[in-house]
Amino acid sequence: MAKTRGKGRTMGFSWTRAPREVIEALRSFYGITDTTTLNLAGNALALLIGVALFVLLAKGSQRARGALLALHGRILQLGSERRWLWNLSRLVAGLAPLLPWLILALALTLAAPLLERSPSTRWLHWALPLAWLYALYGVQRLIGEWLILRVAQGAGHYMQGDQADQAGLRARRLSLALLLPWGLFLVVSQVRPEGAVHAALAALVALSLYAALGRLLAPRAEEYVLCLQSILPSRLDPLAGILLRRGLFHWTAPLLLPVALVYFTTRYLDRLFAGFDAYLRLKARWFRLRNRSEEDEDAEVDESQAAQDYQRWFAAELPDDEPAPFIDTGLLDAMGKSIRRWREDRTDENTLLVAGEKGSGKSLAAGRLVANLAKDDPDLRVVSLQVPPKTLSPEALTDLIAEALNEDLAEGPASLVKNDADRTPTLLVLDECQNVFLSRIGGLDGWRTLLRLTNARLDNLFWLILLNNQSWAYLCNVFGREYQFRNALKVKRWSPAEIRSLILSRHHRTELRLRYDEVLLSSRGPDAGNVRNAEQRYFSLLWDACRGNPMTALRLWQTSVKVGRREVVVGLPSLPPSSAMDKAGENLLFVYAAIATHENLSGDEIVAVTHLSENVVRYALKAGFDAGFIRSSEDDGRYRLVPLWYHAMITHLNRKNLLHE
Repeated sequence: MAKTRGKGRTMGFSWTRAPREVIEALRSFYGITDTTTLNLAGNALALLIGVALFVLLAKGSQRARGALLALHGRILQLGSERRWLWNLSRLVAGLAPLLPWLILALALTLAAPLLERSPSTRWLHWALPLAWLYALYGVQRLIGEWLILRVAQGAGHYMQGDQADQAGLRARRLSLALLLPWGLFLVVSQVRPEGAVHAALAALVALSLYAALGRLLAPRAEEYVLCLQSILPSRLDPLAGILLRRGLFHWTAPLLLPVALVYFTTRYLDRLFAGFDAYLRLKARWFRLRNRSEEDEDAEVDESQAAQDYQRWFAAELPDDEPAPFIDTGLLDAMGKSIRRWREDRTDENTLLVAGEKGSGKSLAAGRLVANLAKDDPDLRVVSLQVPPKTLSPEALTDLIAEALNEDLAEGPASLVKNDADRTPTLLVLDECQNVFLSRIGGLDGWRTLLRLTNARLDNLFWLILLNNQSWAYLCNVFGREYQFRNALKVKRWSPAEIRSLILSRHHRTELRLRYDEVLLSSRGPDAGNVRNAEQRYFSLLWDACRGNPMTALRLWQTSVKVGRREVVVGLPSLPPSSAMDKAGENLLFVYAAIATHENLSGDEIVAVTHLSENVVRYALKAGFDAGFIRSSEDDGRYRLVPLWYHAMITHLNRKNLLHE
């Protein structure tokens, strides 16, 4: 039985009874019998331990703040690689000053019921209001400083060092003054948590907080009025001025504070989520819906000479004497990395397939890669070849590659292997490889031949294959993704910052002044008339409309500008209406899907691929021409999707399950 009781005492040990058990052990050792003395000693020991623990907790919570700031610094270091981390750092930096006080408040909340149960911690329980006052002081001071700063920023004013110090001093003084009503309320809550006195003191605390807010905002009365007027509709500006006039400000300012708090919260969340593409897309579409008008859809095209001179800077290819500015999206480095590994004998993989949308920058990046290799690796022979349409037979493709390499490939892959030892290290760039196949029986022999050539084990030949993404998706469904190229790279969509750099780098060469339309400029708030915000809003809209495709972005820019003699006025990007696609029947959509899959087709090839009669195909092409989403190239007469319509058509065809990606 003695063992059972001893075990029960061990299992029932509680740190709140520790002081009492220590005193009882001392009493047994020294033979003390005075109960009052023992209780006083136990409570004194508990109070001493509690104060020591509180100090340690306060110091530890400050260290937690330092750890959070260190995490903030780490996030900023990673932000250069991950754009959304920059915005996440705002959340971490905002929590850092408040974290120590939140930890203290949580610890006091958890400790209060434990201290109340034991007689040996009664003094410590009564000392809790002092600890709560310390935590409340810190929280109130931080909230006061933050509120003054946000009100000033909401009015478009940014406080200097001395002004910020004065605001902090005022917040500390008011926080100290509020400790008196808080102290009375906490003491009464310990004695009698219910009753008229408790309710009266709660009301006193509420009134004190209300009055403190009025006194806190009083020195910033003009800025507070401007802040609220920038948030509220313009028709309420006179009412705000009346309510916040000098005689009523102390009493009415806190009443309108929830309006400002909602604005501060939404503005903070807007900046916090600004790094996420889905949020930017949703925000851009909401802005477009609010500002949509029939005039935008039927906007007239500026055909003046000034507009024509300006638009030539936004063609896919600039004149020879004006090389296009190169925007580094990471594609060039990704392609160069595979070639460097092959050149350094760190891999036996000698093929790289790059798949991307038409106009995504594949050919431009390949051209820049060739130019860089000519300077950095003169021992490497580089051969660039654009596959003509439609190189479908094995013989035509083999002859094309044999001529480019200046080798005899009569035996196909065996000839490549036989000549490999004598071959100078060579990079063969094959662009427009969607011209190697046709989606019909017998139309895939050219692609099979290319696969046999690229699968030959070679040490001195590297294949760089450039292909349309819709064509690659179709071929993967036919041959299997894993049985064609082990090293495949998909071109990612451009980011808003990259699209912005593309447009502005070309615009700056025109030496014309840039001005944004009133619809893009904020009419109210601290951002009213802010050109930088208008620019960010426009390029968010442009990026959402072009889906990260630079060629489409260039076309959309041309639809959204009005060119004058000395300036360019930028309005909303004009998207083509999608009603024409909705009216197209199934046979017409088969024709458009075939063009999207192959990137370019002739009329006879469309008939062969779709197995439709020639008159149906001609009707579909005419309907596409009339609607504006099909064009015929002047060079070769082949049919392609108009870049401005590309994503709308691809989305519509995907909804009908007519495409492979």
